[in-house]
Amino acid sequence: MSTLKDIQSKDTEDKSLQNYKKQLLGDVATPFPDDPRKVIVKEFYIEFQDGKKVTLDPTDKKLLEKMKKEPLEIKEKANYRFGVGFYIQHDICHGLKFKLKMAKGIFSNTDDFTLGSYGPKKDIQSWFQKNWEEAPSGMMYRGGYTGTATFYDLDKQQHLEWSFKLNIVKA
Repeated sequence: MSTLKDIQSKDTEDKSLQNYKKQLLGDVATPFPDDPRKVIVKEFYIEFQDGKKVTLDPTDKKLLEKMKKEPLEIKEKANYRFGVGFYIQHDICHGLKFKLKMAKGIFSNTDDFTLGSYGPKKDIQSWFQKNWEEAPSGMMYRGGYTGTATFYDLDKQQHLEWSFKLNIVKA
């Protein structure tokens, strides 16, 4: 695959192609030049259809420890979706993916989402699930769930993995 430098250095004499590349890539920037990582995940979102949005920093170890003792609560039958906020820097990230595994007891469900390819930008980029999920309802489904989220790319390079807990509560 071509690197960002390869793409930028080709066809420099063709102004229309240079304009096209600028439109496609936007303003290429490195938000954290001293950080060697290509992908920096900074936000994990739980957005509710009623407009409420919870934003967490999945790299905050203290917050993740606190969430083990005090899980986030989602009311049964609430419509919600997950999202992530991330920075891309130094080069294009091809085939960014987000895997989400939710488990309760012996039951688990894993969703693997392809986010796409992203170029480096100074601003945070975000992605949300397209479809809303409905929280399960009923006595059997209420209670604690453990989630594991993994952010990786087509090259199978894992950029971040974190765990969290949710509680489904009576509406």
